[in-house]
Amino acid sequence: MTRSIAERVYGCLIGGAIGDALGAPVEGWSYRQIRAEYGKVETFRTYDNPHSRGKPGSVTDDTVMRHYLCVAINERNGRITPDEYADVLQQHLNTDRVWVTEEVVVRKLAAGINPWEAGRGNIPTGTAAMSIAPVGIVNAANPRQAYQDGFNIASVNQDRVNRDTAATVAAGIAEALSPDATVESVIEVMLSHSSDTVFRALDLALDLAEESSTVDEFVERFYEELLDWSWPAVEWDLDLYREGRVFSADSIEFLPAVVGILSLCGDDVDQSLVESASFGRDCDTIASLTGNFVGALHGTDGLRDEWVETCEEANAEFLDEVHGDEDVDFETVAGWMVEALESEQHRAQQRVNTLDTVLR
Repeated sequence: MTRSIAERVYGCLIGGAIGDALGAPVEGWSYRQIRAEYGKVETFRTYDNPHSRGKPGSVTDDTVMRHYLCVAINERNGRITPDEYADVLQQHLNTDRVWVTEEVVVRKLAAGINPWEAGRGNIPTGTAAMSIAPVGIVNAANPRQAYQDGFNIASVNQDRVNRDTAATVAAGIAEALSPDATVESVIEVMLSHSSDTVFRALDLALDLAEESSTVDEFVERFYEELLDWSWPAVEWDLDLYREGRVFSADSIEFLPAVVGILSLCGDDVDQSLVESASFGRDCDTIASLTGNFVGALHGTDGLRDEWVETCEEANAEFLDEVHGDEDVDFETVAGWMVEALESEQHRAQQRVNTLDTVLR
């Protein structure tokens, strides 16, 4: 079935929100705790989070930061620079809805730090990678440009490997919105658009997935072999770490988990989201990114209707807060993103016309 770009952009945004809301109630748990309590995560639940209202279907800072990036792209009506993203964060960001990393960034920007370098030295987390999907959207079917833009935009709030992974995610989303994209082509694009460290992390996870007969086996072995032991920097009892009482929110851990789950679940959108939300640790981000990818590939077709409806309803207050319009929902924002993409098409055509003149 051919799906319109509007359906796929909406799928990307609402899929990311759904994954975020599914994983949020069990964020920080281990997969063992989740299996014992719920089996697998398939429904929205109330949760306690200082940055969210916590009612079933409501999103965390993953979707919040992704939405502010949409706002910046919509205001510019096309691709943006770190300066333009920084302006939106300074003018509009409600720091009560985000983690301390973004508060630090806003304070740096207010102090006059260059937006292109504001992420330098920030707490190493996946805040850039988790929110970068709109950069892939506005560069649909152009992974090379998405990678470059993603790297630059990620510099606002992260550096080093967490900036690199954000660029890789942006390239993957751009590929996912290509006409003939598949899970395999998305993974291949991410491998070919990655730093050496990111490539190695993804390659290890894919090898592990290939060696695993089920997602459960993959998850169990991932916990044993591929967890990020570098964070927290202080010494922790490894058993407590594996139980989820402390966990890394670094993208060098969660992006390989996403890629491994995608490779095992293939075109099964429902299973991809359920398994991602049931992974444990930073599973709201894992499921949110998975939702971005499968939503971009398949539109909303593979998403449960009740997930879409509940998620839209649960986050109406947040969207009204940002836009001052109770009629704005994720589908509305997707429409704006498509308009920005159409503007990029117009700019590209102007560039072609200019080059035609230059090369005569």
